[in-house]
Amino acid sequence: MTMLKTLKVIFLDIDGVLLPFPNDENFGSRLFPASTLQSLQSLLKKTNGAKLVLSSTWRVRKDFVKDIVDSIKDFDIEFEGFFDTTDINMHSERQWEIERWLSKQMHRSYEKVIWLALDDEELLEGDVNKAFRETFEGHVVKTESHKGLTMDDVKDAERLWNNQLSL
Repeated sequence: MTMLKTLKVIFLDIDGVLLPFPNDENFGSRLFPASTLQSLQSLLKKTNGAKLVLSSTWRVRKDFVKDIVDSIKDFDIEFEGFFDTTDINMHSERQWEIERWLSKQMHRSYEKVIWLALDDEELLEGDVNKAFRETFEGHVVKTESHKGLTMDDVKDAERLWNNQLSL
């Protein structure tokens, strides 16, 4: 008998989320500013048990992925590495890449997927995002590229997360 389970994931973009741009600020020895890492740390605590899926274009280079993982761990965030990445061979609209990943998971005996997408790209508006807009509504936190992930974004994410948990 197969147990159906719930998968909890957060799709993480890097540029404009963990790494604000344009940015001439020096983060010392860190790849990312402390402010975005603190926000990520807070979100991971609030979404107890959520796994990170790298949806950024950074996913295509193993050395970049390692740098991200090391930077997150060095900030003292409890993190074992990315659960997965969106398809490294698919380079289209971010919304489509995430939707494809989600579709594959629903065929792997997950009864439910609770998820968020953290991105500075538009994942809801516009013609290009029309196809999966209904799927994405209630799951997207759009950051401001020049700020990256903020504590206000974390509050929005927590609200969306809790709404999904209550369904």
